[in-house]
Amino acid sequence: MSDRTVTSTAGGLPPWHAAHGFDADPLGVLDEGHHRHGPVFRMPVDGVETVLVGTWEGLGELFAAERGHLEVLNTPLVHDLFGHALFNLTGDGHGEARRRLRTTLSGRALPGYVSALLEVTAPVAAWWAQHGARDLHREMRELTGAMSARVLLGVAPEEADAAVFASDFERFVGATGAPPGPARFATARYWAGRAARRRLHDLFARRAAEAIRVASADSALAGLVAAFDDAPAAAGPLADHLLALLIAARETTASLATWCLVGLAGYRELARLAAAEARAVSAEPELLVRRGALPVLKSVLAETQRLHSPNLLSMRETVCPVTLGGHRIEAGTRVAYSPSAGHFDPKVFPQPHAFRPGRFLAGQAHRSRLWAFGGGAHACLGRPLAELMALTVMTSVLNRGLPQLPDGPPTRIRHRPAKAPIDPLSFALDQEPAS
Repeated sequence: MSDRTVTSTAGGLPPWHAAHGFDADPLGVLDEGHHRHGPVFRMPVDGVETVLVGTWEGLGELFAAERGHLEVLNTPLVHDLFGHALFNLTGDGHGEARRRLRTTLSGRALPGYVSALLEVTAPVAAWWAQHGARDLHREMRELTGAMSARVLLGVAPEEADAAVFASDFERFVGATGAPPGPARFATARYWAGRAARRRLHDLFARRAAEAIRVASADSALAGLVAAFDDAPAAAGPLADHLLALLIAARETTASLATWCLVGLAGYRELARLAAAEARAVSAEPELLVRRGALPVLKSVLAETQRLHSPNLLSMRETVCPVTLGGHRIEAGTRVAYSPSAGHFDPKVFPQPHAFRPGRFLAGQAHRSRLWAFGGGAHACLGRPLAELMALTVMTSVLNRGLPQLPDGPPTRIRHRPAKAPIDPLSFALDQEPAS
C-alpha cells in the first residue's frame, strides 16, 4: 500500500481536509469535506494520505477516467488470501476474467437460480416468523452464506458439504481481519485462514467435477467451469474467483438485505405494498427476474443501496497521472471513493438522508444512477446476482409477515468492512393480515 504524499503540477494539490471524527462519523466527515471543497480533496485514511473523490459529478469523472489510469488497491493480506481473484488482477488479465465471469452472474443465467434461492430462504423466513431473530445481521450473514453456497457451488443446506463449507469459510473470512502488513504472519487467524483456503480449494475442485457431470442449471458452477476451461493463466484460477464471489455475495447481500428489512420495519404501509408483491411472487417466482416487475420491492432495494451502501470506501491507486476535479494526480497516489458521497448529493437526490423509496417510483431517480456496486472498469460484476438475492430474501420474509424491530432501530453502526449494526438487532414478523 503506497504512503506517498500526493503531488501535482497542473491545478495544484487538492485541498486538505482534517479527518477529525472520521472513525465515529465517517459519512459526516466526508459530507462536510465535499461541502467545503467540492468533488476532490485530500485526507488521511487509516494513517495514509488519500485523495477522496465524491459528489455525483466527481464519481462520474472518476469512473470515466478509471480505465488505464487507476487500479484496485489491495493490501498484502488480501493478495495472500484471494490470490489471483478478479479484484487483484490488472490489465488484460482483469479484462479476460471479467468476460468469463459475466455470463454466469447476470442476464439469461439468473432465472435458473430463482427456485434454488427460494428453497434456501423460505425455511429461514418460516423460522423467523415463529421465533424472530435475536441478531438480524448475524443471522442474515448465515442466510446469505447459504444462498451463496447454493447458487455458486450447488451446495444445498441439507448436504454434508454445507456444514464443511460454512466452517472453513468462516475461518477464511476471519483471516481477513488479520493485520494487513507483515504482522499478519504472527497471528493464528491468518494461518487458520490460509489452511481453510486450501481446504476450500479442494472442495471447489470436487464440486466442479460433480457440476461437469450433472450440468445443473440451478447453480453457476458448471457454467463457470466451462468458462474457465481454456482461460489463460493471466485470467486467474476459478478457485480464487470463487473465494471472491462467495465473500462478496455473502457480506454485501447481508448488509443490503438487513437494511431493506430495517427500512420496511419503519414504514408499515410501504411494507404492506411490498408484501402484496411478495405474494404475487409465490404464485409466479419468475417475477423476481422479470424486467419491470415488482416496482415497490425494487424501489426499496434501490433506496437501500442509495442510503446504506455496504462499502464505505473503495481504494484505488493511480498507475499514471490523471486529472480529477481540475487537479493533476500523479502516479502512485492513493485514491478512494465513497458511493455514499455521491448518493447524498442533494442536487441529484433531494432530501438525501431520508429513506424515500418513492423517489424511484415517481421518476425522480433511476436505479442505474447508483454507485453502491461501483462503476467504470472495476464495477462489481455480481450486482445482478446480489440484487436477486436481496429481493428473494425480502419476498420470503414478507410472505410470512410484516417486519418489526421490537427494540427499535439500530443506534450504533459500523461502516467497515460492510455497513451493519454494531449491537445485536432483534427482529420479528407481525403475522397480522397485510391488507
